[in-house]
Amino acid sequence: MIRKFFGLAMVAAALSACATTVDPLVANAPLKLAFTEPVPSLETRAATGDRQAQYALSFLKKHGLRGVAKDPVAVETLRATAGAPHTRTMPIYQPGINGNPGTLINVQITDPGVSDADAARMDLCGLTLLTAMPGLGGQLCGSPAAYADLVPSAILARQDLMLNLTAVDPASVSDCGATGPLWTSAGMRFEAGALDEAAAAADRIIALCGEGEPSWHARVMRAVLATHAGEADKATVLLAPVPRPAPAPIGAYASFAMMDAQARLEDWTAYAAERDRLISASVQALSAEPGTKALGRFEAAGASVDLFERESVIRPGLTGLIVGVVHASDPKASPRAFWLTTSPDMMGGTVPSYFLDEYRCDGRSAFKYFDPGSKQPSVEEIKALIGEVLRGELTATSGLSFNGPPSACAFPVQVAPGLGDDQSRPPSVSSTPLP
Repeated sequence: MIRKFFGLAMVAAALSACATTVDPLVANAPLKLAFTEPVPSLETRAATGDRQAQYALSFLKKHGLRGVAKDPVAVETLRATAGAPHTRTMPIYQPGINGNPGTLINVQITDPGVSDADAARMDLCGLTLLTAMPGLGGQLCGSPAAYADLVPSAILARQDLMLNLTAVDPASVSDCGATGPLWTSAGMRFEAGALDEAAAAADRIIALCGEGEPSWHARVMRAVLATHAGEADKATVLLAPVPRPAPAPIGAYASFAMMDAQARLEDWTAYAAERDRLISASVQALSAEPGTKALGRFEAAGASVDLFERESVIRPGLTGLIVGVVHASDPKASPRAFWLTTSPDMMGGTVPSYFLDEYRCDGRSAFKYFDPGSKQPSVEEIKALIGEVLRGELTATSGLSFNGPPSACAFPVQVAPGLGDDQSRPPSVSSTPLP
């Protein structure tokens, strides 16, 4: 679909001849209504002759957005009504001169409505918003500022469009080998918060593919949704056929999904066994990973920590250099890992800064910030700092809690690295990618 809209650039020049001196923000008002006005209000206003509302409603019906069904016939009807000029008479009082009485003059005023040219320009502007093409949108919407003004209100409509484009009726799929589009549909709905639809798609994949490898992704998603819905026992059954940790790209996530369910069931024996198996697999994978150097194990506060020198992009602008994977003795303890990270100077310079960060499934905490320009902390310094954290002697200076779609673990790659789901590195020898 995206490729289709590259032809919009060719239309921009043709529309430029129609440009006026009208403020682009004002000119785009009918389109903004389509993204912001409650649909019932738009329908009422359109029915009473508001031409801007008529265009806005036609835009929604053209693309099937915001819960409005596609209706090409209604689009044409609304456009015709919105573009019909309205002429009205306005009385204007003209004061008298030299004591003479004033008079009323009837002036004919024509309101052109939303012309075909205006509608075409806003249609194209709207498509650049729905397909996230800001460069072209800056031209077609009248100015970069006009495009930027519409972006916040267009985000949800963009999501609607992607859901429409990936819609697949689960009942229409009857073969395990044809479930690819259904899995795409499930993923889009999961991210958009349409969890019932995501569950229906995942259930269909599992029904068609059984316990085999093609069902594993769907099983993990469905288990997360079941746990989120208070059905942790169902989640453990769904995950039983999935190897844990799983091959890339699922990696550690299946294990985290099982642990989340076991914790909800308060089955701490099974939880600890699952956690310890995952952490051991992570350490084994890091030990065999090309380019990763083992720095030894140390003990602190009843826990063991395996240190590795391992460069990994955690997010743009933040690179991990050393990771410490924690083996906890408490059966209820959450899995956690420490990272020495680096980024350019926080003030926007080029001098590197170093941080000691802790990653858990529910968030990230920074425990130490090293002054810009200082040398990279030594391994012994890192061990000492991790020991202070584990003993409760060092408190976090900042943190980030995870908020988003239902998740068994927001940071699986950072908590249990090396298992093949880290997109910044090739899979290790312990993780065989799925076909």
